[in-house]
Amino acid sequence: MVDLTGTLAERVALVTGAASGIGRATAELFARAGAAVAAADINEAGAEAVAATIADAGGKSIAVGVDVSDPDQCAAMVDKVTSLFGRLDCAFNNAGITELSVLEGAAIPETHELPLHLWRRILAVDLDGVFHCVRAELPAMLAGGGGAIVNTASLQAHISFPRTLAYTAAKHGVSGITKTIAKEYGGRNIRCNAVSPGVIQTPLNEEVISRPEYREPLLAAIPIGRFGEPLDVAKVVVWLCSPGAAYVNGVTLPVDAGYLA
Repeated sequence: MVDLTGTLAERVALVTGAASGIGRATAELFARAGAAVAAADINEAGAEAVAATIADAGGKSIAVGVDVSDPDQCAAMVDKVTSLFGRLDCAFNNAGITELSVLEGAAIPETHELPLHLWRRILAVDLDGVFHCVRAELPAMLAGGGGAIVNTASLQAHISFPRTLAYTAAKHGVSGITKTIAKEYGGRNIRCNAVSPGVIQTPLNEEVISRPEYREPLLAAIPIGRFGEPLDVAKVVVWLCSPGAAYVNGVTLPVDAGYLA
């Protein structure tokens, strides 16, 4: 991976789901690349901690509390970013949940027993949330002459696993949103791509990779023999927003160490 230091100087980046995991690593890497960073999360205290870490390292950052399932909060988030920083150049729409996180570790039911509240909550955050974000971000980027958007998809934008209907449907939808935005706005200097993280060691995945019955088969399916770290994905996201990726548009890129291969 190329050295990203300074590649986003004078740029403004927004990261949702920034309080932990991939979002936190990406917010911090955006700052190291020279961008001013808005760290957004439903966990506002966590977002504030990330913004403070960036500021302590000499960067510019603000924290924003947001529930991405609420379109008004997404619009307010972007308004806050542009009012404080004057522009929006890069957006990483990363906030997401899984069935296990909603059920707090309880067994996921089979599809014919899937509760409607679970289906609706997963889609409200993982699919509608991306739509609400891009819908708010695009006018700001158009006003500034362009930008780059990266959405978080998943391996389940390409394949599926049993008992993951809602999450799989949402992530396939994120890939579709990404392609449409890329086609519709590429001619106006806005690129849109997605990343599909493999098995990454984050708080969201802890429930899965801590269980031997899941951990061992997953690890065996990864050719390089290890789970990913949040920084593995963050490097790809920041590169996709950098000038080095100027001809990359409409891609849903696996960052999975060969799992899908």
